[in-house]
Amino acid sequence: VAEVKFFRHMARRVPHDTFHLKCLQLCARVLVGTGFPTYTLKTVVMHLLTTIPLSGWRGRDFLLRLEDIMRYLRCCLEEKCLDHFFFGNENMPEEIVLPPSLQEAEPPNLFQHLAQDPATHAQALHEFYELRDRLTRLLIYG
Repeated sequence: VAEVKFFRHMARRVPHDTFHLKCLQLCARVLVGTGFPTYTLKTVVMHLLTTIPLSGWRGRDFLLRLEDIMRYLRCCLEEKCLDHFFFGNENMPEEIVLPPSLQEAEPPNLFQHLAQDPATHAQALHEFYELRDRLTRLLIYG
């Protein structure tokens, strides 16, 4: 429910020629067949939507935002840490009202399993580079 409220809130605030959902759809399409759940990508995009000014999500910035998404995901994988978006997030828009227990909670690390298993971490990095190559091919060749 909070996720739907967040994306609705962002849709009302972003310029009309914005494409944050198109970025998400394209990346989700590329995720098919990889070990990355779409929730991972949604989490990355939600974090970026609260840190990159909304004016930077216009059509002319499409490739830059895709690059930001991939860079953010790579950094999270390398650090083995991707914080859950809704728990303890100080960047949460005020219009998204969450229970105090969520607002004050320590965000769970969605990549905790990577920190605990070096083989899983290596596999995730390998899949990331395959994902990045897939996205590049899709953008170049269609």
